[in-house]
Amino acid sequence: MRDQEGGGQTSSWSTWILDAIRKIRAQKQRPSVERICHAVRQHHKDLNPHEDEIKEHLEATVKEGIVLKVFNKGQSTYKDPGGVQSRQLELSKGADLSKVIVKAARELGERDGSTLKSIEKYIRQSHALNVSADVDFRSLLRISAKRAEARGYLVHDGRLYKPTGRPIVGSAPTTPKRQSVQVKFGTDKISQVVGKSSFKSRNTKGKNF
Repeated sequence: MRDQEGGGQTSSWSTWILDAIRKIRAQKQRPSVERICHAVRQHHKDLNPHEDEIKEHLEATVKEGIVLKVFNKGQSTYKDPGGVQSRQLELSKGADLSKVIVKAARELGERDGSTLKSIEKYIRQSHALNVSADVDFRSLLRISAKRAEARGYLVHDGRLYKPTGRPIVGSAPTTPKRQSVQVKFGTDKISQVVGKSSFKSRNTKGKNF
């Protein structure tokens, strides 16, 4: 089959592999390397592709971003990015993506750690992003990665970020909370929220502010 390789052949391999992943998922099974190889060989018996050749093309589709490779409990699973885009990610200025970054690094499961570029690529593939116009996504990632490191979720070594075993709660990004200040004057109470002020009084009769 190698002498037939080209742009069209590469596209065919991508289609075959994605079809295999979808069929395995439809059977409620985990799309492992072995199952993908078996499914491709079963549906293309006339071509008789070798297992090593299928693995080679599978890894190529991962590098090209056509297929997602995720590690869970030491086992690799392959996913169709189109099937996981339902994860919505709303990004506003100052959002904290530390938990999202840690989860991405864990799912990538690279032995020596992942670069921020790889993590960014994975997040873009596995989420439907809604980025505000005033947000620099890469800068937000760098800041959030530093936060994750400071909190003990990641170890930073050179260009690589490696997740620690520390458990995280939730995975949604957080936005800065507005601070609330309360001041009491007798029976009157004034509540002030940073960026927005409101006045409340338990006894406003005959009083002007």
